[in-house]
Amino acid sequence: MLSPEMRARLEQIGVNLRVARKKRNISLNQAAEKIGASLSSVRRMEQGDPAVRIETYLAALEVYQLDRTLRFAEPEDDRIGLALEKQRLPQRIRSRKEKRLDF
Repeated sequence: MLSPEMRARLEQIGVNLRVARKKRNISLNQAAEKIGASLSSVRRMEQGDPAVRIETYLAALEVYQLDRTLRFAEPEDDRIGLALEKQRLPQRIRSRKEKRLDF
């Protein structure tokens, strides 16, 4: 189950995809054909339905040539992960002494 915040984000993605489709003068039927999905799946995607397969969203991004703008779970955007990583950094780094072999 999605949180209300994530549901709103998904709905916004659907709105954005609908706008992209309309800017390109692509009908729903044409979009469904190009995306490789049913007409109802494209309609539901544009409404932000979480039951629509992620592949449908990704195919739409590719068809509308928006796939280069996709940023999803990029490591440099992970604020919590970066903060945890920073906490684990050692306070000091000691150089290792070379072992001398006495013969």
